[in-house]
Amino acid sequence: MKINMKNCGSYVGALGNVLEWYNFALFMPFLHIISEEFFPLENVEYKEILVFFAMSIGLFTRPLGAAVLGPIGDKFGRRKAISVSILLMVIPTVCMGLLPNYEKIGILAPILLILFRAMQGISLGGEYAAAMIHLVECAPPGKRGFYGSLSDAGSQIGVLLSGQSLVLLYFFFSQDEIYSFAWRIPFLLAATLFPFAFLIPDDVSEKNNEKPKESIFSALNTYKKEVVCTAAVTSFSAVAFYTLLTFFPYYLVNSNMLSLKEATTCSVYATLTMTISILVGGYFCDFYSKKFFMRFGVAGVSVTVFTMFLSDIKSFEGWLILQLLYGAFIGAYYSSRAAFFTDAFPAHVRCTAVSLSLSLAQAVFGGLTPVVMSQLTKISPFLSVVPIACVSCFAFWALAVLEEKK
Repeated sequence: MKINMKNCGSYVGALGNVLEWYNFALFMPFLHIISEEFFPLENVEYKEILVFFAMSIGLFTRPLGAAVLGPIGDKFGRRKAISVSILLMVIPTVCMGLLPNYEKIGILAPILLILFRAMQGISLGGEYAAAMIHLVECAPPGKRGFYGSLSDAGSQIGVLLSGQSLVLLYFFFSQDEIYSFAWRIPFLLAATLFPFAFLIPDDVSEKNNEKPKESIFSALNTYKKEVVCTAAVTSFSAVAFYTLLTFFPYYLVNSNMLSLKEATTCSVYATLTMTISILVGGYFCDFYSKKFFMRFGVAGVSVTVFTMFLSDIKSFEGWLILQLLYGAFIGAYYSSRAAFFTDAFPAHVRCTAVSLSLSLAQAVFGGLTPVVMSQLTKISPFLSVVPIACVSCFAFWALAVLEEKK
């Protein structure tokens, strides 16, 4: 039986993307513990701002990774960009697991933590789009949507594993032990990603015979409409994703609505629902409109967020049901996004254009989401729906302007 090495390369790349996102997302379920270990301030408000900034710095540095690694992917191949980004992810994640806390080394602890988080952001800024694009480019005819969905499904599986790692720790350690030392174990396991930097075959992406005749950033000016629209659509997922997986767990625990274990469990099941929704939508978007699934997801998330903040829900079961719905709707949005964005640009600028569009939107909107949401909820729950409402309007506008290419 003949083995299709091109498809094998796709699956290796998809698995590497899972572990890449596992590394990057570990910060989110452990945010409450990290705040105690590295930001032991008595002023709760300042402490909250600092820990959210530490989390968000990984988003603020993503455009830098896109600017450096995106052109590498366009000029020298997607594999090289992915390999370099994997190495940039493994090193800081393992270092986080080894980093002494504030009590032992003082102010140096949060400074180094923020530095390592910034390196993670640089890595993801180049890897995410490169992995997404090479999966779409490797797809058999008529399956670009489904193969593209593997990238976002892989990222959610990575997020799921990161959240589940905290849940699993409770089976083996007490809460005091987890806060003391056991939280470091999942960060040290990030080293399992290292071999993937060398396992991705050379021929996983389609040959690019169209060489750019101008600088990469000059070429982007030719496709400024596509760049702006791609960033506008991504602004929705940036706010929606980090509201679900960063803000809600922290908010629910600090508001004494749910325990850390219950809040993490909600996030884990919501991510699992999101992953299934991505794969189902990815399969069907090859037969129907990709825009339909994206619009359906945007509308569904908007309605769910309104329900979450404008109703008085304090039970574990109620938050679990709403977050499952949230996960299903945002999964529908993610399902066709990879193929839609990849097809919007020609091959010779594709890696740079998609990387920068996604990273800039994630930095501006995703990076500010936890801080903005935490401040709005303190003023009034009614104001908490404003961020989602705004970015949903941006997304609907961009989907109306940007044509769907076959």
